[in-house]
Amino acid sequence: MSRWFFIIGGVLLSVFAAVYAYLGGFATAQVEQLTTPQPIYLAGRYYEGIPDQNFAKLFSQTNELYRAGTLKGTLGNIYYNDPEKEGQEVKAFVGVVVPDTTSQQLPVGYSFRALPAGQRVLRARVKASFMLAPGKLYPALKDAVKERKLQTQSVFVEQFPEDAPSEMLVVLK
Repeated sequence: MSRWFFIIGGVLLSVFAAVYAYLGGFATAQVEQLTTPQPIYLAGRYYEGIPDQNFAKLFSQTNELYRAGTLKGTLGNIYYNDPEKEGQEVKAFVGVVVPDTTSQQLPVGYSFRALPAGQRVLRARVKASFMLAPGKLYPALKDAVKERKLQTQSVFVEQFPEDAPSEMLVVLK
């Protein structure tokens, strides 16, 4: 009996490991310092407060608009603070990275935000699912900031393209 338990457990563990690997769970983030060559525009909605059901609902609504083609671009967000330092309160603009502010009309309640060109940033990239990428990108950036003895403005920009590596930028002082 216990032999079958170990065999079934081993098979299940192998399946979970394979799915995790397929989603990019074993990938490592690559970090580089650069200056943004052009502005990064987002179409979305602002949220401030403790992450709760409303915050999750905002992500869900934005994803629905993106999947329906109402918002064309790449899923992305701007965080205006580091929740770990701010007692878990989030200041975020949840939306879609768009090429410009004129090529599409926004749904009611949505607006544009931008990260200006010429910003010194640290960028982390990883080829992983958007579900796993933040857990790889944030630690990679924090480690690189500490290792390189840099200071940040605690402004993070995330992008989760479907056909390219996920990336996160942190603006440097």
